[in-house]
Amino acid sequence: MIERFAADPTASVPVLGAETVGAYRFCGNDSSDWRDIMGLHWQQTQQRMRAHPVALCLQGTTELDVIGQGAIGLGH
Repeated sequence: MIERFAADPTASVPVLGAETVGAYRFCGNDSSDWRDIMGLHWQQTQQRMRAHPVALCLQGTTELDVIGQGAIGLGH
């Protein structure tokens, strides 16, 4: 399931076919938190950003609310 998600991260869960029930079960598992799942992605992103003198944090139509998040250094 993870390999299928990684191969096409924009695909919807039903595209996974027989793995659909397992995917929903995995995502709904109370013992795993979305922050745990995203943690490695965040770490790798930060590592890649450190390799460059400037990193642009661009956004589309999604709103970002960084109030109270301790986001130091944004807006330069």
